[in-house]
Amino acid sequence: MLVNCAGVCVNELLWMLSWGWYQLAFGIVFSWCLYVFVGKMRMIPALVLVAGAYGFAIFIYFSFVVGVVINYFQWQFVEQGVPYVYGTVYASLLLGAIYTFLQSIFFAIISYCRPFAVFMFFAFSCVANSIAALLASCFIKITF
Repeated sequence: MLVNCAGVCVNELLWMLSWGWYQLAFGIVFSWCLYVFVGKMRMIPALVLVAGAYGFAIFIYFSFVVGVVINYFQWQFVEQGVPYVYGTVYASLLLGAIYTFLQSIFFAIISYCRPFAVFMFFAFSCVANSIAALLASCFIKITF
Protein backbone atom coordinates (compact mmCIF):
# COMPACT_ATOMS: atom_id res chain seq x y z
CA MET A 1 0.00 0.00 0.00
CA LEU A 2 2.88 2.35 0.76
CA VAL A 3 4.23 1.71 -2.73
CA ASN A 4 0.86 2.65 -4.25
CA CYS A 5 0.69 5.88 -2.23
CA ALA A 6 4.23 6.75 -3.25
CA GLY A 7 3.36 6.03 -6.86
CA VAL A 8 0.34 8.32 -6.70
CA CYS A 9 2.43 11.09 -5.14
CA VAL A 10 5.12 10.81 -7.81
CA ASN A 11 2.54 10.61 -10.61
CA GLU A 12 0.81 13.75 -9.35
CA LEU A 13 4.13 15.56 -9.07
CA LEU A 14 4.89 14.67 -12.68
CA TRP A 15 1.39 15.81 -13.67
CA MET A 16 1.90 19.07 -11.78
CA LEU A 17 5.22 19.71 -13.53
CA SER A 18 3.98 18.83 -17.01
CA TRP A 19 0.28 19.63 -17.46
CA GLY A 20 -0.49 21.25 -14.11
CA TRP A 21 0.59 24.69 -15.26
CA TYR A 22 -2.76 25.18 -16.98
CA GLN A 23 -4.52 24.27 -13.77
CA LEU A 24 -2.24 26.55 -11.76
CA ALA A 25 -2.98 29.54 -14.00
CA PHE A 26 -6.73 28.94 -13.91
CA GLY A 27 -6.64 28.35 -10.16
CA ILE A 28 -4.81 31.60 -9.48
CA VAL A 29 -7.28 33.59 -11.57
CA PHE A 30 -10.36 31.93 -10.05
CA SER A 31 -9.04 32.21 -6.49
CA TRP A 32 -8.21 35.87 -6.95
CA CYS A 33 -11.67 36.56 -8.39
CA LEU A 34 -13.34 34.76 -5.48
CA TYR A 35 -11.24 36.62 -2.90
CA VAL A 36 -11.90 40.02 -4.48
CA PHE A 37 -15.52 39.75 -5.60
CA VAL A 38 -17.02 37.33 -3.08
CA GLY A 39 -14.63 37.72 -0.14
CA LYS A 40 -14.56 41.52 -0.51
CA MET A 41 -10.77 41.74 -0.28
CA ARG A 42 -8.69 44.45 -1.88
CA MET A 43 -6.93 43.52 -5.09
CA ILE A 44 -3.28 43.56 -3.97
CA PRO A 45 -3.76 41.72 -0.63
CA ALA A 46 -5.86 39.12 -2.48
CA LEU A 47 -3.08 38.66 -5.03
CA VAL A 48 -0.50 38.28 -2.25
CA LEU A 49 -2.71 35.75 -0.46
CA VAL A 50 -3.27 33.75 -3.65
CA ALA A 51 0.43 33.77 -4.52
CA GLY A 52 1.35 32.76 -0.98
CA ALA A 53 -1.22 29.95 -0.86
CA TYR A 54 -0.21 28.44 -4.19
CA GLY A 55 3.49 28.98 -3.53
CA PHE A 56 3.19 27.26 -0.15
CA ALA A 57 1.22 24.35 -1.63
CA ILE A 58 3.66 23.79 -4.48
CA PHE A 59 6.74 24.12 -2.28
CA ILE A 60 5.45 21.78 0.42
CA TYR A 61 4.22 19.15 -2.04
CA PHE A 62 7.39 19.23 -4.13
CA SER A 63 9.56 19.07 -1.00
CA PHE A 64 7.52 16.19 0.42
CA VAL A 65 7.66 14.09 -2.72
CA VAL A 66 11.31 14.76 -3.50
CA GLY A 67 12.51 14.69 0.09
CA VAL A 68 10.45 11.90 1.57
CA VAL A 69 9.21 9.68 -1.22
CA ILE A 70 12.14 9.82 -3.60
CA ASN A 71 15.15 10.38 -1.34
CA TYR A 72 14.14 8.83 1.97
CA PHE A 73 12.34 5.78 0.58
CA GLN A 74 14.79 5.54 -2.37
CA TRP A 75 11.93 5.49 -4.89
CA GLN A 76 12.97 4.27 -8.33
CA PHE A 77 10.85 3.90 -11.40
CA VAL A 78 10.88 0.36 -12.71
CA GLU A 79 8.71 -0.22 -15.75
CA GLN A 80 6.61 -3.34 -15.42
CA GLY A 81 4.53 -3.69 -18.53
CA VAL A 82 2.13 -0.86 -19.24
CA PRO A 83 1.89 1.42 -16.19
CA TYR A 84 -1.51 2.70 -15.13
CA VAL A 85 -2.06 6.23 -16.39
CA TYR A 86 -4.73 8.47 -14.89
CA GLY A 87 -7.20 10.27 -17.09
CA THR A 88 -6.87 14.02 -17.39
CA VAL A 89 -9.95 14.76 -15.31
CA TYR A 90 -8.98 12.39 -12.49
CA ALA A 91 -5.36 13.62 -12.39
CA SER A 92 -6.47 17.26 -12.41
CA LEU A 93 -9.06 16.75 -9.67
CA LEU A 94 -6.55 14.88 -7.52
CA LEU A 95 -4.02 17.69 -7.95
CA GLY A 96 -6.77 20.17 -7.06
CA ALA A 97 -7.51 18.20 -3.90
CA ILE A 98 -3.82 18.27 -2.98
CA TYR A 99 -3.69 22.03 -3.58
CA THR A 100 -6.84 22.55 -1.49
CA PHE A 101 -5.53 20.48 1.43
CA LEU A 102 -2.16 22.24 1.50
CA GLN A 103 -3.72 25.67 1.06
CA SER A 104 -6.03 25.02 4.00
CA ILE A 105 -2.94 24.34 6.11
CA PHE A 106 -1.50 27.63 4.84
CA PHE A 107 -4.68 29.48 5.78
CA ALA A 108 -4.65 27.92 9.25
CA ILE A 109 -1.04 29.04 9.76
CA ILE A 110 -1.75 32.55 8.50
CA SER A 111 -4.82 32.85 10.74
CA TYR A 112 -2.54 32.85 13.79
CA CYS A 113 -0.82 36.04 12.55
CA ARG A 114 -3.87 37.80 11.18
CA PRO A 115 -7.31 36.52 12.14
CA PHE A 116 -9.69 35.82 9.26
CA ALA A 117 -12.31 33.25 8.32
CA VAL A 118 -10.29 30.12 7.54
CA PHE A 119 -13.35 28.08 6.57
CA MET A 120 -14.43 30.71 4.02
CA PHE A 121 -11.02 30.67 2.36
CA PHE A 122 -10.98 26.87 2.47
CA ALA A 123 -14.31 26.91 0.63
CA PHE A 124 -12.95 29.43 -1.91
CA SER A 125 -9.90 27.24 -2.41
CA CYS A 126 -12.04 24.14 -2.88
CA VAL A 127 -14.29 25.82 -5.44
CA ALA A 128 -11.47 27.52 -7.34
CA ASN A 129 -9.31 24.40 -7.52
CA SER A 130 -12.24 22.23 -8.60
CA ILE A 131 -13.26 24.60 -11.37
CA ALA A 132 -9.64 25.07 -12.43
CA ALA A 133 -9.13 21.29 -12.55
CA LEU A 134 -12.20 20.71 -14.69
CA LEU A 135 -11.45 23.62 -17.01
CA ALA A 136 -7.78 22.65 -17.36
CA SER A 137 -8.66 19.03 -18.14
CA CYS A 138 -11.12 20.18 -20.80
CA PHE A 139 -8.51 22.56 -22.21
CA ILE A 140 -5.89 19.81 -22.30
CA LYS A 141 -8.27 17.41 -24.06
CA ILE A 142 -9.25 20.01 -26.68
CA THR A 143 -5.77 21.33 -27.32
CA PHE A 144 -3.82 18.10 -27.34
